[in-house]
Amino acid sequence: MIKPPCLHPGDTIGLVSPSSSLAGRIPHRLHKGIQTLEQLGFRVKLGAHTTSVTRYTAGSPEQRAEDINQFFADPNIHAVLSCIGGFHTNQILPFLDFSLIQKNPKAVIGYSDITVLLNALYTKCNLVSFYGPAVLTQFGDPFGLMSYTETWFQKALLSHTPLGEITPSPQWTDEVLDWFEQKDCVRPRIMQQNPGWKWLKKGNGEGRLLGGCVSSLLHLRGTEYMPDFASSILFWEISNNGKDLRVGESVQAVDSHLTDLALSNVFENIHGMIIG
Repeated sequence: MIKPPCLHPGDTIGLVSPSSSLAGRIPHRLHKGIQTLEQLGFRVKLGAHTTSVTRYTAGSPEQRAEDINQFFADPNIHAVLSCIGGFHTNQILPFLDFSLIQKNPKAVIGYSDITVLLNALYTKCNLVSFYGPAVLTQFGDPFGLMSYTETWFQKALLSHTPLGEITPSPQWTDEVLDWFEQKDCVRPRIMQQNPGWKWLKKGNGEGRLLGGCVSSLLHLRGTEYMPDFASSILFWEISNNGKDLRVGESVQAVDSHLTDLALSNVFENIHGMIIG
């Protein structure tokens, strides 16, 4: 396993859009995200195509991949942070320079469709990456980054100390306020109290954390980029239904996704499972 160097205050984080073009379509979230990162002590640099808009993607697959390659080649960039997910990160995989990436390990952070990139980096480069906050969705909240997110971001990225026990967030929300109409700037989202973890089956297990958004993970099934999940702790969550950000995928769709994983023998030899 290749662990990227820790971040330090003053380091530069490169912002990329491996899939969706929302960074170029919702500038107030991007600008707030940059401001938040700078307040945390980082410098920020945008990729050449981070704010590009080519219909629903941020430029061509080659352009989106080139931004990532350029940041790994640049010694002045210390981490690569995704602006947001989408549905088309799989398009960039043939154009990534995995040899370059492996020789210049850096922290890569993102979630949702960035699952595709993170798992490909593990499979092709043996690189540790971070399933975590994105620029538009977390850092770009007009009312500030949640303290829980900030705390664990710093623990994971800025320290050599093991994370230790991971406590649940005291609050959560699934409320969506329209970004295009800037309703997210009118008031903060309504938070709900978190009762804590729910154990479906208790026990002990040890392994590497592998997984992500289950529908995105399935883009890798049958490809050279799909990880070997044997002896791992599999974690997974679902995305929205593609039509309404407030509604997750249907039970039928999730059932189908899990069946696909089962037919791929993903569950055969895992040591544990975490569901988000």
